Amino acid sequence: MNQIDQFYIESLSAAVLSIAPVPKEQMIKAAKIFEFRRLRPGEFLVRQGEPASEFAFIISGVVKEFYTTEKGAAFIKTFCIPGEFTGSYFDLLSKQPSTASIEAVNACELAVAKFVDYFALFDEHPAWERVGRKVAESLFIKKAKREYELLALSPPERYLLFKKNLPQVEKLVPDYMIASYLGITPVALSRIRTRLKGEGKIS
Repeated sequence: MNQIDQFYIESLSAAVLSIAPVPKEQMIKAAKIFEFRRLRPGEFLVRQGEPASEFAFIISGVVKEFYTTEKGAAFIKTFCIPGEFTGSYFDLLSKQPSTASIEAVNACELAVAKFVDYFALFDEHPAWERVGRKVAESLFIKKAKREYELLALSPPERYLLFKKNLPQVEKLVPDYMIASYLGITPVALSRIRTRLKGEGKIS
């Protein structure tokens, strides 16, 4: 596992600065807690049931966060794309085993850090508390939107919203993953696409 180089530090810095202003010297300190990691398709950042101790910034590639039932059925919670952070925030905060798995959909490059090391930054400078608050707010909004989509929107509406918000993901992931994310079967997804094409809503 190699320490992240200047290119990845700059990518990480740009993402953090888009969340909240952080002094340059603080970004230099923060970069030291991250390590560069490559994941091949199907490799995990964390598996459900394992201790949740790390989070990651996605430099390239797509990961999926998903739950697996006792019967082995998988339900995709979300996809995370370049420029986003991934890590089960609830499990990290509660210090409980991870309730979800995080798996690479395709080849991924990540900047990975221990959550305890990130929290230590809070004592270094108040800017990190602002970053932490903004990240928590963003995750809350993402969770609320996801719940609204699943509870209030029809499957065709959810699919159209998925295409609008995550067009790059649709091109990369197999249909069964898209169906799982939408809360439908692959057969239902095929029917929805056929119907929407007939209505001229998708090409």
